[in-house]
Amino acid sequence: MSTTTIVPNDEMKALALSSLRYANSFYSTFEKSMNNENSRFDNDLLYNFAVMSLEKYFVGLLASYDWNAAHHMPIALFKEVLQFEPDLTDNMKQTAILVSKFEAICSLDGFGYRTPSSEELEIMEKGIGEIKTLVEKRIAAIN
Repeated sequence: MSTTTIVPNDEMKALALSSLRYANSFYSTFEKSMNNENSRFDNDLLYNFAVMSLEKYFVGLLASYDWNAAHHMPIALFKEVLQFEPDLTDNMKQTAILVSKFEAICSLDGFGYRTPSSEELEIMEKGIGEIKTLVEKRIAAIN
């Protein structure tokens, strides 16, 4: 079985790199705040950093495969990335599911928003860290 290497055009490379920079910035703030008992951020804001970093990592990963993301919700992005990325793990899927559990913005009957616990945020931090490593590896390969 042969494999096809997808090479993104310059515009998609720029999107991949830009998305990675934004994701790393959001994740760095999230990670530092999670590990700082004097953090000024509450769990709602920490959750927003987690969501933004995960979304930007997946958008960057898709761009590295010359594909524009069609979704913005974590589990939908995971499923979209799954079409291209062979090294996604079950833990990465569980991270996307967990991050998705705290908002139901597309449902009239949904619960709206819930705030994750500190323990749930710690699980997100670890899982997003694994996704970060994969995305950095893929994007480095296209530069």
